[in-house]
Amino acid sequence: MKNILYYLCCILLIASCSTKKEEQSTDTTEVEEEKLLCFRNEYPFEDNSGKMDVEELTLVITGDQVTGIYNWLPAEKDQRTGKFTGSINGNTINAKYTFVQEGVEGSADIVIETDNNKASVSGGSPELGLQADIKKADCK
Repeated sequence: MKNILYYLCCILLIASCSTKKEEQSTDTTEVEEEKLLCFRNEYPFEDNSGKMDVEELTLVITGDQVTGIYNWLPAEKDQRTGKFTGSINGNTINAKYTFVQEGVEGSADIVIETDNNKASVSGGSPELGLQADIKKADCK
């Protein structure tokens, strides 16, 4: 009888340990939600030729990290296209922007301030022309 109780206790102990391990292995780590924000300015030509210059900014926010694109797309001039990575604190993003303009690669530190209606971009040397207020838009 002692042996049977001993074996029964051992089996129950082993079973409870394996159940706890299974429960621990099914725990999922919390996945941070991704937030997408889009901003766009369109400047149509006055002669109604269907041409327009476009400024666009897209932000992908995951936790306190931000990636995105910032493009200046004039219809008849060289365009500036680029990506940035950085961090967000409140509504302020500090990022490193890398871009190509007139076939030349460049980079600059930028600051992006967001609110419900627009994003304000600043940074880099004045001749780069990175400063802009861009209206909030629907993401396509």
